[in-house]
Amino acid sequence: MQSFEQVPETYQIESFITNHKQVIDAKVITIPHPEHNELIVAWVIREDQSVNEQDLIQYCQQSNEIKSPDHVLFTDEFPTTPSGKIQKIRLKEIALEQLNR
Repeated sequence: MQSFEQVPETYQIESFITNHKQVIDAKVITIPHPEHNELIVAWVIREDQSVNEQDLIQYCQQSNEIKSPDHVLFTDEFPTTPSGKIQKIRLKEIALEQLNR
């Protein structure tokens, strides 16, 4: 059975990305990858379109304390349950769809 637990490392990446001046919120997930075991994917709600995937990856590479995401995907809002909890499983599904095209 596959576990969807949030690893502490992803919380650190989320926190770091959220500190970027053009980021409103961020959620970080991992997805399976046949060659690299897993990839780190950051989902980001941004202030405007002036910040892109490469900008945020480079921003994370400035830190010696976190891993940089392999991919950054953008959204206007995170999928939530009726009670308002963010559906990280759904973020994983969408990331797999978008990145496996």
